[in-house]
Amino acid sequence: MSASATSYSSSVAAAQPSRVTGPEKPVRRPRLKVLWMAQYPYPNAGMGHPAPWVAALAAGLRELPEIELTILDWHPGLNKPMDEFDKDGINFIYLRAPSFRQDLLTLYTQRVHSARKYLRRHHQAYDVLHLHGSEWQLPAVVPGLERPVVLSVQGVITEYLRYLPQTWSRLGISWKIGEFYERRYLPSVHEFICRTAWDKALMAKLSLGARIHHNWEMMRPEFYETAPAVDVRPQVLYTGGNQLMKGFQEVVAAYALIRQQSPLKLVMAGRVTLEEVNQEARKLGVAPFSADEVECVGFCNARQLADLMRQSFCLLHPSYIDNSPNTVCEAQLLGLPVVATNVGGVPDLIEPDTTGLLSDLAPRNLADQVLRLYHSPELAHTLRQESRQVATIRHDRETIVRRTIDIYHTIS
Repeated sequence: MSASATSYSSSVAAAQPSRVTGPEKPVRRPRLKVLWMAQYPYPNAGMGHPAPWVAALAAGLRELPEIELTILDWHPGLNKPMDEFDKDGINFIYLRAPSFRQDLLTLYTQRVHSARKYLRRHHQAYDVLHLHGSEWQLPAVVPGLERPVVLSVQGVITEYLRYLPQTWSRLGISWKIGEFYERRYLPSVHEFICRTAWDKALMAKLSLGARIHHNWEMMRPEFYETAPAVDVRPQVLYTGGNQLMKGFQEVVAAYALIRQQSPLKLVMAGRVTLEEVNQEARKLGVAPFSADEVECVGFCNARQLADLMRQSFCLLHPSYIDNSPNTVCEAQLLGLPVVATNVGGVPDLIEPDTTGLLSDLAPRNLADQVLRLYHSPELAHTLRQESRQVATIRHDRETIVRRTIDIYHTIS
């Protein structure tokens, strides 16, 4: 369009009398029927809990009249091919699955086939299919379906497998099979919900033409609560148990250095015993730890972990690989300073010296960062204030629910 034509159009528009239309009415969007495929343990079995971020988002969506939510999963204990029921405002569908051993021996084909068969018959009853993670062969069940599919990225087996120390363990074999499914079927998914630069880059690589939607995850309710101030104890909290990929060996080695220069105690949550810790200490050639130095508290529920975080001086999270570890996010919500490894998507959570401290996996460097924090109350205060403020915005529940619904409407 020429400049004169543009000018003419503008002047004509200006000459038109204005019409009083009153306040605009909000646009009412159609109600969406959404099917999730997610690891959501069978409620009637009374065992296990869904992933906290999945349960939290489900609780947020089920309150809204614009979403009708159905969750599809497998359960090996069913005595019939399928069980369907409503509970707490959500429709649940469980398909019978083989035992873990049979599932592994059949390379997951029976489980995948049962979900494919169900979805081919019923997928058109839904407006959107939402896969929670690529680790459980979920992308293998949706190719060829005539409905929009979006996948929320959790971990990425193709990448995580590179860091698994015991590649021929049962977990290693399971992950190798999972890697095959991920590489073969992830390219058939083109809509992804990502959180970090790391997972966005991986999805762009594994699925050509991928469209990325940004959204963070909701944390457990206990970590949003304000609580009376408690006296912070001189203790370092570690939550990875004896898992090698969570940095168990590095934590033991780092703490052996820390205790030489400070009175800090190490509190270890998860599956680990003091005997296992001292076995690792012997391998390192260091003196064993006493129960006063290292306390193993076992598995913690959300309330217990939140209380531990409020009592601790810092969280030590030296994982080999992570996307956006919830333990770090939950610690930041409570204002607990974090020392974490600079891997995967963790740098998107931590701005060094502002919302946390980063390190490599070297025990000496991990110890130095903890000691630096211990000897600098001003730095610890900054990390507490800034990390809480940033995490509160990042994990705002209402924002995450709204973004999820907006993504559903965008792709449907």
